[in-house]
Amino acid sequence: MDNLVICKRCGGNACYEQKVNEDITTFLCMGCGFTTSTLLKEGSEQVENAIQTSPELYKDLIFKDQDNLIWLPSTITLPEKGMVFIDGTSKSNWKWAAVKAVEITDEDRKLRKFPEDQKFRMDMKNVTSYEQKNFMDALEIIGFYEN
Repeated sequence: MDNLVICKRCGGNACYEQKVNEDITTFLCMGCGFTTSTLLKEGSEQVENAIQTSPELYKDLIFKDQDNLIWLPSTITLPEKGMVFIDGTSKSNWKWAAVKAVEITDEDRKLRKFPEDQKFRMDMKNVTSYEQKNFMDALEIIGFYEN
């Protein structure tokens, strides 16, 4: 079952709660852009794995709520549309970044190796930045809400 609930990180009312099964529930706040699940309890193997594989800025932005759930910034990737991620230099100096996907050209393939079946790449030369509270705007630029 899916619900909108109050976000335990930012207090906004646009936190999407999805019950995956009897034991696992995920949360994605469309307001602040952070995510967690009932598997991401402080000290859990899942949290340790996330910490080991995350960039330093993502680690710096980890938030623990009153239920000891660990909230991490989201990275949303739609391979044929684009990607939204955090970009910045510190906990106090970051924004949401959005890049659109573009078709891989023959010229692109000469410059870099892409898997044969990959048809799109992220256009990192044309990054658009959004303030911390504008996660939904960043998603809109990559067509997240389109069918």
